[in-house]
Amino acid sequence: MLVDSNLPVERDKLKNRLVRLVKEDEEIIGCFFGGSIGSKEEDYYSDIDARIVVIDGIDLVRKQQDIIKSIGEYLFVETFTENYSVINYATFVQLDLFVYRKEMLEPSIWMKQIDIVKDDEGILADLRALSQGLEYEITQGTFDSVLNEYYGYYFELYRAWRRGEPNNMEAIILNIKQHLVSMWYLSKGEIPNYDRIWSKYEGKRSKLSHLETEFLLSYTPCPPDELYIFTKKIEILMLEATEKVAAYNHLEFSPSIFRRVHDRISFKVEEDIEEY
Repeated sequence: MLVDSNLPVERDKLKNRLVRLVKEDEEIIGCFFGGSIGSKEEDYYSDIDARIVVIDGIDLVRKQQDIIKSIGEYLFVETFTENYSVINYATFVQLDLFVYRKEMLEPSIWMKQIDIVKDDEGILADLRALSQGLEYEITQGTFDSVLNEYYGYYFELYRAWRRGEPNNMEAIILNIKQHLVSMWYLSKGEIPNYDRIWSKYEGKRSKLSHLETEFLLSYTPCPPDELYIFTKKIEILMLEATEKVAAYNHLEFSPSIFRRVHDRISFKVEEDIEEY
């Protein structure tokens, strides 16, 4: 049975084995830890976000496979691509492993807080220094993506509601809330999550206000008989956040399209509904 208090110890053991391997491997010229370990904000359940830099000519897939097998017993590989993998070890520790060639790296906001453990050519130290002056900028593309995906889920919710698909409705409502939170984050100048994940949106690491958190909790889950009230509140909150982001960042936003999306459908049932 898992003992949660042992997880930091097990994570350190896996991390230390990885560091030893990296330092002894002549094909590896750089290694750093990012994420919560890089920023020194890890908790019991944080994964290991490891980035490896190899010399030219090394097969990235083979190098990942070598590392995965060499540092511990793993239960399963959740994701495996040409230069990125997610591995879950028998100790419950998760490793997010990235393998790069030098030309694949460039300064970024993600390089500002990294823990460098090997840097034979000084590349990583230079990248970290160059990254310090970078700030997150909200682009029109990011803004449009969050808003248009929200519109899509809003329409999908109506279809699922009319078809009588409660589990589908629950999943869609979660995505609608996630996009509202993403817009809230943008309004605070914070980097939103991508791929519809909730990591750092909740708990101690959240940047949400008490009122924002309370709203989410009040519709977790959303009772079917409160769907109309929920969608009207979401409409108000999303419009408020969207207008704020657009104004502060000089982005294009069409209030007309926003209204047309929400006026196109209604979740009101035949019975009279109390004023929300």
